[in-house]
Amino acid sequence: MMTGVIVPGLGYGPQAPLLDLAGEALADLDAAVETVTWTVPDGLLDIGPEPFVRSHVLAALHRLAKAAPGTQPVIIAKSLGTHAAGLAAERQLPAIWLTPHLYDAAITDAITRNPAPALLVGGTRDRSWIPDAAARTSKTVVTIDDADHGLRPPGPLRAYANALGTVGTAMEEFLSQLA
Repeated sequence: MMTGVIVPGLGYGPQAPLLDLAGEALADLDAAVETVTWTVPDGLLDIGPEPFVRSHVLAALHRLAKAAPGTQPVIIAKSLGTHAAGLAAERQLPAIWLTPHLYDAAITDAITRNPAPALLVGGTRDRSWIPDAAARTSKTVVTIDDADHGLRPPGPLRAYANALGTVGTAMEEFLSQLA
C-alpha cells in the first residue's frame, strides 16, 4: 500500500494546483494521505524554518503510521515544505520536491545523500531553482522552461495548463514506479 504526506509552501496550500495534482495522483493509487496544514509565523524565514517544517511533517508521519502501519510514505513538498529534506534523508523516504530551495546547501545536501528515489521539479524563472544543483543530486529532474516559483510560464493559460500537465505526468510516473 502506498502512503503519502503532502506538505505546503509558505503561501501555497494543499488545494493549490501542484499539490492538488499530487493528491489526485496519490488517490489514483488508493494511497492513504496525510496533508500538512499550517499557519507560518512572521519571521520564520529569518530564524530558520527547518524545525518548524520538521515538527509538522513528523506529526503527519506519526498520524500516517497509525493509520497505515508498516508502510513507507512518500513526501511531496512545495517550496517551504522542502525543508523536510533532512528528515526524509534520515528516514530514507522517497520524495517529490516541488520548487525546492536549492540555494540552501542543507536542502541540496539532504536530497543528494538520501538513497531513496526523488523527483525534483522547478522553473527557470524561479530563484529557488538552481539547475546545476538539481543535476548534482543525481535524482530525477523536471525543469519547466521560463516558469516562475508557482511553475507558471508567462503567456496564455494554455502554457500554464501544459506545465501542470507535464508536472502531473512526472508525479504519476514517479509514484507508479514506487508503488
